[in-house]
Amino acid sequence: MISGSEERQSVSSVRGHLNAKHLLLECIYTLIICVLIAAFLSLVGISKPFLSNLIRSLSFGLSMFTLINLLFWLLNPRLDSTVSIGLTLLAGVFGGMLVGSLVGPFILEHFFSIVITEGDDYLFKSSVLAIFFGGTAAYFFYSKARLRVSREAAEQERMNRLASEKEALTSNLRLLQAQIEPHFLFNTLSNILSLIDTEPAKGKAMLMDLIHYLRTSLSRTLPDTTTLGQEIDAVKAYLNIQKVRLGDRLEFTIDIPETLRQYPFPPMLLQPLVENAIKHGLEPKIEGGEVRIVAADKGESLRIEVADTGLGLSSFNASGVGIANVKERIKLLYNEKGLLLLEENKPNGLRAAIEVPRRDT
Repeated sequence: MISGSEERQSVSSVRGHLNAKHLLLECIYTLIICVLIAAFLSLVGISKPFLSNLIRSLSFGLSMFTLINLLFWLLNPRLDSTVSIGLTLLAGVFGGMLVGSLVGPFILEHFFSIVITEGDDYLFKSSVLAIFFGGTAAYFFYSKARLRVSREAAEQERMNRLASEKEALTSNLRLLQAQIEPHFLFNTLSNILSLIDTEPAKGKAMLMDLIHYLRTSLSRTLPDTTTLGQEIDAVKAYLNIQKVRLGDRLEFTIDIPETLRQYPFPPMLLQPLVENAIKHGLEPKIEGGEVRIVAADKGESLRIEVADTGLGLSSFNASGVGIANVKERIKLLYNEKGLLLLEENKPNGLRAAIEVPRRDT
């Protein structure tokens, strides 16, 4: 589940921080362009020697690169239009040209004892280099800035969509609980009432399971995530209640390794599968059947199966509110990493399997 703080951090990372890897690659590209331009100027005879061209090329290129990236970093929140990006680029290009025209001769004179004078066509040669680098830098960084703005807008749109989907899904979950629990509660209380005089022990056991189920269910209405163990305990209480109601027509087994019980798991994800297994699989079948719940560790994921020996896919309400809610929540919580599978449980019945990424506590 993506929390609000994680959403803000994700957007902030797109808006506010230069990626070190991309910055390094851009610096390498700038250095390569500097060498190529210096070699070109030497080969065509516009300016010689190569060392002088290279130092001045590097001075112009790295000055523009540094200044433009610095301006983008400082002004980033305001760079949301073509005009603002263009003005920032112009400031960076002309500022880099000015700095480069001063740094290049300084390095040549103090480190290589090469003195460049105005009479050596210095202004012309510097102008040629400045035009090369000004045009190259402006095009490169303008393209990068427009891509960043587009990516930022797409990221913001994705976050807004996820927030809306999460809100809608939460409402659906509350609606699902509101639809299921009163009907289930009234039926259970009616069964308990009928057992009080005839089979008080069963009535007491059913009441205890109902109390446990309600306590667990009410404690899960606020958090987004419980544990697999808590979900299984709630499902077991529900099955115990149905066992009293259906008697010998319902058998169930739960096989959950103790090591998996502590893993985080969304609430109300298993119960709709169990309810469908009983309502659409076992109850319409005269002799009833069995529900089996199994969980297994698949390395990077958890697989939880709810299998029954009922009537199978032909009677299963795959398009019902509960199943649709489970599919929608899995998609929103885990994207393509989570899934719900519905398949025949040979020789008869249905198997519903949930696979979700395993998240350690």
